[in-house]
Amino acid sequence: MKKLILALSLVSVASLSIAHEGFRHHGYRGGVYYGGNSWIAPVLIGGVIGYELSRAPVYSVPPPVVYTQPGVIVQQPPTGYHWQEMIDPVTSQTKIVLVPN
Repeated sequence: MKKLILALSLVSVASLSIAHEGFRHHGYRGGVYYGGNSWIAPVLIGGVIGYELSRAPVYSVPPPVVYTQPGVIVQQPPTGYHWQEMIDPVTSQTKIVLVPN
């Protein structure tokens, strides 16, 4: 609806411009030729605006969402160390700790 209203208003402005100047200003006046080509500018402007209004809008499709599982990271103990199971003297629970060789 907005495009139709805009197109009609542009046509009315162009026709008013032609009607205002009319075709009565032809010929020589003071050594200068006035040739009644006042309709060219409104037609060009209206054509450009009409072309822009008639173009289809460009829609872009968003890329698909890809879900991946996080990788499992296994850390190797540094050289010269090994894992050992020890008993905590305070809580009497067993813990696995990294001890030097």
